[in-house]
Amino acid sequence: MKLDELQREAERLDSDEQRKLIGFLVAMELRRTEGYREELTRRLDDRSPESWISLGEATRRLQADGV
Repeated sequence: MKLDELQREAERLDSDEQRKLIGFLVAMELRRTEGYREELTRRLDDRSPESWISLGEATRRLQADGV
């Protein structure tokens, strides 16, 4: 399938499906980034409360990023 066909199909998706597609594509790109897994693992293993953010802050950041 060509890119223009994919774009037309993406336009036909409802907004929830478009958000899921965006998330999938972003996740795919992040996996290609060198060091991604190591950084993700480091962050997930970090048990230091000073590194944590509140649910409200997470929501604010996601909304600011258009998610």
